[in-house]
Amino acid sequence: MRPESFVRPTARHPRPLVLRGSLSRTFGSLMGFLAALFLLLGLYLLRDAFEHPLAAESVGVLAAAISITSAAVLFYYLLRPRRAQLPRTERFRREG
Repeated sequence: MRPESFVRPTARHPRPLVLRGSLSRTFGSLMGFLAALFLLLGLYLLRDAFEHPLAAESVGVLAAAISITSAAVLFYYLLRPRRAQLPRTERFRREG
């Protein structure tokens, strides 16, 4: 082979791959699936409690509330902006 075919790219990302990876990037699809599953389970349990209010037990309503709350927490951590994407403030800028 010719030596021109072994050209190494010179442009590199300033941060290594280990630092660029985060939990939401690595496990984002799994976390989204789990959050959707928790949300659907909680809604199913609440629907059942509303359809049959005399037969509903407090454990089912409590499980639905915990399931919906955990889904909301998972969605929050999945969709919140990262620190690198937040606008930077110029706190230490001197006027003059």
